[in-house]
Amino acid sequence: MSARAYLAAARILFAGVSAGIFAAGAAHATSPEILGGHEGWLDRMGGGIRELGMGNTGTAAEEAMPAAYWNPAILPFNREMTAGVGADMRSLQRNGGYAGLQGRVAANLGFGIGLLNRGDYDVPAYDADEKPIGTARPQAIGSYLGLGVKTSRSNSFGAAVQWYSFNPDLGGGTGNVNVIGIFNLGWYKRWGSDLKTAVVVRNLGINSDLNAEFDQTTLGGDESSQGFERTATDYIPKTLVAAVFYTSHAFGKTVDLAAEALDYQLKPDLYAVDAQFHVQALRLGADWHVTDRINARLGMDQGNLTAGFGYVLPWGRRRLMFDYAFVAERGFLTLNPFAGGFRTSW
Repeated sequence: MSARAYLAAARILFAGVSAGIFAAGAAHATSPEILGGHEGWLDRMGGGIRELGMGNTGTAAEEAMPAAYWNPAILPFNREMTAGVGADMRSLQRNGGYAGLQGRVAANLGFGIGLLNRGDYDVPAYDADEKPIGTARPQAIGSYLGLGVKTSRSNSFGAAVQWYSFNPDLGGGTGNVNVIGIFNLGWYKRWGSDLKTAVVVRNLGINSDLNAEFDQTTLGGDESSQGFERTATDYIPKTLVAAVFYTSHAFGKTVDLAAEALDYQLKPDLYAVDAQFHVQALRLGADWHVTDRINARLGMDQGNLTAGFGYVLPWGRRRLMFDYAFVAERGFLTLNPFAGGFRTSW
């Protein structure tokens, strides 16, 4: 099949899956939900420095790190063991990072672990009388354990279990979240050497609505002893992702192109038919293999522009890749030049 045919197939598949995602049904007389008002911001921020430079497109990329988060179905296609770490410092005192280890453990089986972190490292805190009481450092951590299995040379499925914890650092356990048993399910398909597709459903729970519910501490011991409820129930919205990854060539160089359509369901039902409870987003990315050692990257993550590069450092017989990413948020309102990480394989 020619490259044009591959590209046409990618467009058709992506358009079809995107249409299925966005067809949430006719809207009723309800107000649209606001995505930022819901939990799940750790998931929405993504993970990995290489992926960030490409607009946070890692769902259909076999090099994605950590794959246990992005798509556990790509784990059996990792022929070598790969480890990676990275850190991301942004404006407004925000911090983030990732760590991962993944590889193939049998002929048709891949295994991976991943860790994502997001938070703030310098938030002024005040008491009930608005007097300064110090600095809070709220942090959210997601730990992922993933397994993927090949059903053929070109097709695979995967699943990952997540442990999510959040500590707003308010004292007395107020606002804390700690939940184990959130699942991600993934599918990955090679349509030849150039075209790959993937579908992932994230943030599924173990109940009849597959809803990732959790209890959050809302009051300290003194307040709860006065008859107030100590905890409240919330949920992490389900996320559906359809992704396409296409390898092309320009000026004699290899160029990887990625696109992802996302749908966030902002209601704790099995499926919300009201379109007002769905928010859609788009991610785009490109990775130009300039030389055997240098990669240049561009991307767009839900309206934010990203760029970056990768450089292979000499490190004996192994490849040590340094990744860098730059993020311009909200139309260049905030510029974030501090994101870097390392990956290596053996």
